[in-house]
Amino acid sequence: MIKKWAVAGLLLLSPLALAGCWDRKEINDVAFVIGSSVDKENGMYRSALQIALPGNLGGAGSKGGGGGTSGGKSYYLESKTGITLRSANMEIQAGNSRNLSFSHRRVLLIGEDFARDGIAPMLDQFARIPQNRLSSLVAVTSGSAYKILDAAAPMEQFSSEMIRELINEFTKRPDSLKQLVNTLMTDGVDVALPFLSIQEAVPPGVGTSKNNIQVTGLALFDEDKFVGALEGQEGKIINLAMNQAPSPDIIVDGPGGKGHISIRFSENEAKLKPVVRGNDITMTIEIYAKGAVYENDSNSIISDEHSLRDLERRASEEIVDKVQLAMRSLQHKYNSDILGFGRSIYENDPKAWQRFKGNWKKVYPEVRVIVKPELHIENIGAVGKPFGRKEIRND
Repeated sequence: MIKKWAVAGLLLLSPLALAGCWDRKEINDVAFVIGSSVDKENGMYRSALQIALPGNLGGAGSKGGGGGTSGGKSYYLESKTGITLRSANMEIQAGNSRNLSFSHRRVLLIGEDFARDGIAPMLDQFARIPQNRLSSLVAVTSGSAYKILDAAAPMEQFSSEMIRELINEFTKRPDSLKQLVNTLMTDGVDVALPFLSIQEAVPPGVGTSKNNIQVTGLALFDEDKFVGALEGQEGKIINLAMNQAPSPDIIVDGPGGKGHISIRFSENEAKLKPVVRGNDITMTIEIYAKGAVYENDSNSIISDEHSLRDLERRASEEIVDKVQLAMRSLQHKYNSDILGFGRSIYENDPKAWQRFKGNWKKVYPEVRVIVKPELHIENIGAVGKPFGRKEIRND
């Protein structure tokens, strides 16, 4: 009889488990942060949050689903200062009727002035609060980060989404918050993050002045401090040496120095091979790439075997020169080991790394660098000779 009463009691209590979420929050009570930035201002943290406005996400002529939003933008940007990043965010929360949710944050932007003083102190809250999204992509900005977060993004609803797409186009494996912390905790390698700036979209005097967000290079770090940026061609070529370039373009002079030929390497891989002899270190950067000719404005035909091999040779020389130039900046100007020379030594010769580990910042600039590219041009496009030209020749 006792057993029957116990079973009956369990059956009566079981519906209580289906009562729903006791701690639920209605979607109309939540403010979704889709991007954030951090700057330094008068010794304080300046936090800016890009908050989605659900009522404006449907586009022109549609009715939004979240009441209480107005204006043409699909987001709302608010910025406050505090003695810590958390306190700055709490100041923003104090002026919002909805609870801030960071679980949908796409990007975290760090202003260059803030990054120069070190980024490690702000990272604690991201791991301590489970709601924070560790998959958010991280970038450093030229000037104030909140200005870039609020810049126009003509092809996207949010500038944070545009920035995320730009970073994915710039690098094979973008650094998330989690990867950033892992790199900071790893010996023998320094952090490198995409470097963003606002550039003119049209020349001055042509129509209405327009600006756009661009990834202009790589932000370099020494430990957790920003020390400078490799921009332009240097930033692109070192991205290739880091095995991070998705589809790099190389432009070489045409035969005889006339015109130019553009090559895109859609397949590429880079490897480091250290050789340690006593206190002397030689690091070989091996680069393997396959690509195609995308433009030929020279007067030369490049369809035969001889001209293709000559083009591969000149492209190889261009890569060697550009990588060596970038490495001189990394080793002697910035002392930033973003390729991970030290980590490569540890992986190949742990005992040697133990000798260099404590003095690596002095040893690193003395490392001899050899660049060995192996390039293959497998496609010249739909035409063999320069299209639309009467006079062509083979050099």
